[in-house]
Amino acid sequence: MRGIEVVWLSQTDLTNLNAGEGEANLIDIKKYKKNGMEYPYVSGQAMRYYLKEAIRRNLSSDEYMCVPNDKGETCGNIKKCIGCDLFGFMTTIKRGTILLGFEEKGHPGGAVTRVSPVKVSPAIGLLPFEENAIVDFLTRRHRKAEGEMRGDIVNVEIGVNIYKCGMAIDVVRVGGEEVLDEKERTVKINQYLTDEERKKRISKVIEAIRYLADYSKQARLLTDFTPDVILFAFQDRYSHRLQKALSLRNGVLDLNRLEAIIRDVKNYSPKIIAGILPGVIENEENLRNKLKELQVEVKGTDEAVNEALDYLNKSLK
Repeated sequence: MRGIEVVWLSQTDLTNLNAGEGEANLIDIKKYKKNGMEYPYVSGQAMRYYLKEAIRRNLSSDEYMCVPNDKGETCGNIKKCIGCDLFGFMTTIKRGTILLGFEEKGHPGGAVTRVSPVKVSPAIGLLPFEENAIVDFLTRRHRKAEGEMRGDIVNVEIGVNIYKCGMAIDVVRVGGEEVLDEKERTVKINQYLTDEERKKRISKVIEAIRYLADYSKQARLLTDFTPDVILFAFQDRYSHRLQKALSLRNGVLDLNRLEAIIRDVKNYSPKIIAGILPGVIENEENLRNKLKELQVEVKGTDEAVNEALDYLNKSLK
């Protein structure tokens, strides 16, 4: 197994998941334009943060995930730190620090970068913003010295939408580091973790999809942003092709696109899993029939995640 791909749709209630630059009295929603129309989106940086925090919330007492320092730098110890291993880092290492690959004399010091084995896409809204949003009024109250209450009016953009999100896990690089063989002029990956520990870390990423919760504005705009329609592909080749499988227009999923992508991905994916929450897309029954025709078993979203975890534990060697 070289890669795991996940793509999903998530229907939100009235909320603001990721604010833009805004103004003095406006909290807007991040937006992109397509064919002259605006749609909301959640940045890839925010999606990474949501995943990291979902993992952090469910760590056991003997598991470690560092917190960045005041410069935004992390520990850089991929053997010890789950976060640095899974999500990569840019940090500065002091000379003489004992790290993997530098056990004898210590690290020579300097800037060190690790490319994240876990890749995430921005979450893109698939319904036009103007047709599915409203401006809410928020009063920021503050008390004067005399006890008098004053308030500033702030406008907050909020909306409902269906978002498409994606993730890819470079399985081979979890728990490992690329090493250049100067003599042979080749690159190989040195693994520093057991297969069981690698499985645990990858499992945490898959589990985290079910427990995303730390998005913005949740104190007063609570919503659920976990998957409602989801596809997993366990791949013998590392690819991002599955990301094009879910194309939605006016609430209807493009089944021709879905079929073309799944038939393509099946060439190097021994296992594809689908999960559907009822009532999210208009042509749900047709989607179920199409997946059955493609020999992809359809489950509930929670069952799909659990099956993905089971398959990972049985297959990763």
